Amino acid sequence: MSINIKGENDNQEKIILKFLVLGDSRIGKTSILERYVNKSFQENYIVTIGMDVRIKKLKINNIYFDIYITDTAGEERFRSISTMSYKSADGILIGFAVNEPKTFESVNYWVKQIHENKGKVSNVSLVLFGNKCDDVDHILVNEEQINKIKSTHGLEYFQTSAKQNIGVQELFEFLVKQTIIKKGLLKDIGLNENSTINDINITERDSEEVKNELINKKKKKKNKKKSCC
Repeated sequence: MSINIKGENDNQEKIILKFLVLGDSRIGKTSILERYVNKSFQENYIVTIGMDVRIKKLKINNIYFDIYITDTAGEERFRSISTMSYKSADGILIGFAVNEPKTFESVNYWVKQIHENKGKVSNVSLVLFGNKCDDVDHILVNEEQINKIKSTHGLEYFQTSAKQNIGVQELFEFLVKQTIIKKGLLKDIGLNENSTINDINITERDSEEVKNELINKKKKKKNKKKSCC
């Protein structure tokens, strides 16, 4: 987590939060990210190898946030995720597909990886999601199973469908809000320590703001090169 990074106006503070998305291959992690970050969906994606980072730019109670979300490989041969990636994560999503029980069984594996690589997780947001809930005729993971694993690991749970855009926005907004509270950032966004999750207002930064930020970054880089030479 990084705080108080100068934004495009040199007086605009920015907070950076880093999230990991874990889960077996083909549960729709990339689809979930694509739906949230770019508001789009494709039927088929190339399997993620290693890690892929997406950025979502938000304005939360008038403070700029850059949300870095790392999509991770789920196939066993690509599962090696650096300890540093775990340690630097402010929040972690653990996913499974509600129509594939084996991916649900792997949730215990991913939680174990988090504890082994990150250690203390009391100030880290851990949220479980069950994707592909649109496949209503083939849901094979029942509510009792989900409640048990939620209780065992202390996880919040969201049912999602990247395809039908069900629960995706709510999943990420909850993750962001809970992270703000767990990381003690309420005062940084102008709220007091007794504020609740409902007091946190999230809006997406408009395209013009983002465009101006990129232009100014390029200008700063150019000016820095000139001053160095």
